[in-house]
Amino acid sequence: MRIQTKLKAGKYLVKASLNYENGRIWIKFPFNRILLAEVKAMKGARWHGFDEPPRKVWSVIDCPRNQFQLDYLQKKNPYARYDAPLSMEVESKRPLYEHQLLMTAHALTRHYCIFACEMGTGKTLAAIEVMEKAGLQNHEAWYVGPKSGIRAVNLELDKWQSRVQPRMFTYRGLVTHMRSYSGTAPRLVIFDESSKIKTPTSQRSQAAMYLADAIREEHGEDGYVILMSGTPAPKTPVDWWHQCEVACPGFLKEGQVNKFKKSLCIIEERQSITGGVYPHIVAWLDDENRCAICGQYETHERHWVDGDHGFVKSKNEVERLYRRLKGLALVLFKKDCLDLPEKQYKIIRVKATPSIIRTAKLIAKTSRRAIEALTLCRELSDGFQYTEEAIGTEECPVCHGVGEAMVKIPKNDVDAMQPLDVNSDDFIEKKMICDTCGGAGTVKKFARSTDDVTSPKDDVLLEIMDDHSEVGRLIVWGGFTATIDRLVDIATKHGWSVLRIDGRGYYGVDADGHTLDANELLIAMDASHPRRKELEETYPKLCVVGNAKAGGYALTLTASPTEVFYSNSFDGEARMQAEDRFHRAGMDTNRGATIIDLILLPTDQLVLDNLKKKKRLQDLSMGELNAALSDDKELINV
Repeated sequence: MRIQTKLKAGKYLVKASLNYENGRIWIKFPFNRILLAEVKAMKGARWHGFDEPPRKVWSVIDCPRNQFQLDYLQKKNPYARYDAPLSMEVESKRPLYEHQLLMTAHALTRHYCIFACEMGTGKTLAAIEVMEKAGLQNHEAWYVGPKSGIRAVNLELDKWQSRVQPRMFTYRGLVTHMRSYSGTAPRLVIFDESSKIKTPTSQRSQAAMYLADAIREEHGEDGYVILMSGTPAPKTPVDWWHQCEVACPGFLKEGQVNKFKKSLCIIEERQSITGGVYPHIVAWLDDENRCAICGQYETHERHWVDGDHGFVKSKNEVERLYRRLKGLALVLFKKDCLDLPEKQYKIIRVKATPSIIRTAKLIAKTSRRAIEALTLCRELSDGFQYTEEAIGTEECPVCHGVGEAMVKIPKNDVDAMQPLDVNSDDFIEKKMICDTCGGAGTVKKFARSTDDVTSPKDDVLLEIMDDHSEVGRLIVWGGFTATIDRLVDIATKHGWSVLRIDGRGYYGVDADGHTLDANELLIAMDASHPRRKELEETYPKLCVVGNAKAGGYALTLTASPTEVFYSNSFDGEARMQAEDRFHRAGMDTNRGATIIDLILLPTDQLVLDNLKKKKRLQDLSMGELNAALSDDKELINV
């Protein structure tokens, strides 16, 4: 099918022809730099001037995102749905805040959208309202989230007596289900903690995209795809790209994540130790005072008279991203919605014993790699050391005992700036000696054990527990499984019941070692739950001990006025999520919300500094410029 049309190029319209053929859209137009840049940004853009025989024409993949962009270039305004005013005639019998009514109106008006609302703003209740007001039946709504989110949302559905019971999936469960699913697509899907689908090449991201596309194809404007996350860009602003693709393909004009990345930062190619090159991020374009060429500030030596180049002022593309997402993403912060006291940050610097200092120095001296030294020092700070002992051999998991394996290798040089699709025609399979076992067919089998050492942080934690005996509620996060083991042991030995949350699930235990109902303990940690008073007598002292990555999502732990980070990991999203488990509606505003970090070794501070940088970039991408630039609003206040 061939269409004669005009495409927008800045202030002008350029005559062009669109030919839909063999799954691609062939675009022919007179040379125009602006229009050429628009076409190059599309998904799968390819110039055919070097084909045999050559064709002086561009082509792009025939897909919803490219059609969205072509509609825009033809001045059909596909953004109309996102420019329209919200239908605010929303009422509820439940006690919703105004910002929750705003969320509901946003979803009912946009249908395909993102709730980028800070943790604790009540996204789950708003989602319940959307499902009911959209007139959905039970089988027409799906909810997809992390394992902890499934448990928490089931409690919320029961608490608010939802008339719609969505079909529940973890992200792993969705991948399994979509492999063989051939039924009717639901009318609505909610992707909770949508940062889990930020990586375009991951299986869960592809499963989410497939489901969202099925809803768009089958239900059109009557369908709903809602992404919810308080931490939409926990590592870099690039994390926004695929979430926007799932919600509305083509809303962002860049057709590939790497093209989107190039628009937000300065990248240079560097030589790798293997002889190839790799893309290295020199600087994020997050400050107008940076140089657009090198990313350094004007005072840097590269901008001196005899320097490499003159200073060229850049644009704050990270902050501009917030404006680009207007209409698609609803961004809300707790401070603008709820009258809650601000989180108070406190760092307790614990004095290391001479033996710990000597051990840390020995680790730094004898470790072969910096990452190994960092991990061992983090373990030492938490009062243990992992050791591995060979206990025999086992079949190689890669070649399954054969000694050789099929490996996909590139036919020619690979462009390091493009995402690598090993299933493309650029790669071939070749049988090679297995790298894992070196051709032996077997690998060593190891058993990991834990050697406990004394940590001064234990005494500080016990003091904090004593201070919270009257309140009877406390939250403690640790960075390793062995850390969680030690913390549970410390708490139970001092008379506290414990709700343990880690990668293995939820487990309740009292001071005598008896198993407790984990769901009941979660209710006991929710200050606004109707059964809270009853459970205060049953569990006078209850401590949540967990790994932030496993237990930091979706839960409501407002009964505790304090969170203690005994140790951290480098997972910025887990840290940001965990911080808001107790800082939300229903908390005791008189007691406030205090976050305590225990710092023993310099490596503990190193991890915190890394987390602070990730928080700043996310704040910028969500339009929170003042928070990102203000010292008293940063993640860590010393």
